[in-house]
Amino acid sequence: MPKSRIVVASAPHALACALAVGLAGSGLLLAQDFPTRPIRLVVPFAAGGVSDIIGRVLAARLQEPFGQPVIVDNRGGAGGSIGSDLVARAQPDGHTFLLGSNGTHAIVPHLYKRLPYDPIRDFTPIGMVAITPTVLAVNPDLPARTVRELIALARARPGQLAFGSSGIGSTSHLAGEMLAALGAVSINHVPYKSASAAYPDVFGGRIPLIFDSVLSMTPYLKAGKLRALAVTTPRRVATLPDVPTMAEAGLAGYSVTLWIATFGPAGLPPAIAMRHVKAQQAVLSAPEVREQLGAQGAEIAAGTPAELAAAVVSDLKRMGELVRAAKIEPQ
Repeated sequence: MPKSRIVVASAPHALACALAVGLAGSGLLLAQDFPTRPIRLVVPFAAGGVSDIIGRVLAARLQEPFGQPVIVDNRGGAGGSIGSDLVARAQPDGHTFLLGSNGTHAIVPHLYKRLPYDPIRDFTPIGMVAITPTVLAVNPDLPARTVRELIALARARPGQLAFGSSGIGSTSHLAGEMLAALGAVSINHVPYKSASAAYPDVFGGRIPLIFDSVLSMTPYLKAGKLRALAVTTPRRVATLPDVPTMAEAGLAGYSVTLWIATFGPAGLPPAIAMRHVKAQQAVLSAPEVREQLGAQGAEIAAGTPAELAAAVVSDLKRMGELVRAAKIEPQ
């Protein structure tokens, strides 16, 4: 498999490259007929996770503006790179698009020496969908009710505490590494194929800590199976108003946020790309969608293709610095 070269270009240049297909001729004709069959939304992670939850809400609502079924296709594995590569290689006719994230487009590129896709060159940015906070939670039996108490416990038991994540280099992994670095403690990382796979071990007390999205974790918090200590975002989450941010809990400068966005394959005709952009923006502006996702802690983050392109470029650099600081060696 050929090595993919990561090209960190300026956002305007990246967007221009992604949309650089003539509007005349067949492109316009295709746009007039689009869509001609069901549309596939590839979610590059397992069912039940944050991307899957958001993807299914989005897919259900997009059926109306497109006039065709929008089918969620879960293609998990390799940090989201398997599903992302599938879309990168798909026919650029608008019938296949990706629910990506800063995981697939800003973290994974730094984890693999031979990533099969380029996060900028191989995709057409459509738009941001949502931002979702990550929560640090513990087994209720752990004798730590605050982040400060957790850090004190970790110092008293160096190397004995462990946190679960959705995989090496995932947002939840980097969230744990930042806790260890800023708290000056040694905490073991236990990666799983998905965050949902980690929960039984946390409930059973085999690992005491977990970082995961507020969407996925909320049911367990309500059921008392987990105790939330902090959220990783700069401000508190509306659905968890009593849970402090990491900064409020004593770790100044702490911030890890997961964003979810949609991408088409490179070479997507601009007229078809704009059909996706307008349909998605209409869906995300609906009060019931904001309420549905907001009730689970996700914040709608609708934006333009140019804004998404800029976010990819910015986070590709920032997440690279985090990965290197965590001493994660590319595979």
